[in-house]
Amino acid sequence: SMEAYQKKTKLVSMAQIYKKCAITVAESKNEDLRIVAAQAADELLTINDVDASFVLYEYDNKIMVSARSMGAVNVQVIMEYLGGGGHLSMAGAQFSGSTLKNVTQDIKRSIDKYYAE
Repeated sequence: SMEAYQKKTKLVSMAQIYKKCAITVAESKNEDLRIVAAQAADELLTINDVDASFVLYEYDNKIMVSARSMGAVNVQVIMEYLGGGGHLSMAGAQFSGSTLKNVTQDIKRSIDKYYAE
């Protein structure tokens, strides 16, 4: 839908780059965010010098993270540091009792740890 496309575009445009990783946070709490977040994570990989993407959103009273890469960064490892999992190029994690801001900081620390190893 046009509404979903606009949400995806907004997520992509709000992304910040941290060590070749695009990180963006959804401001709304709509049910269709699961699909939109995955699409935004994929779209962020088309930006020059972005090796991985992380999209955070709230769903069902949890903070959800959708992570993607084209293989240059193993997002599975980064998500495993946070208790999540997945595959080399597609991973995720869920957080209860946290905030979008705290999870964003946790992701940055996990990226730092990944690059340090």
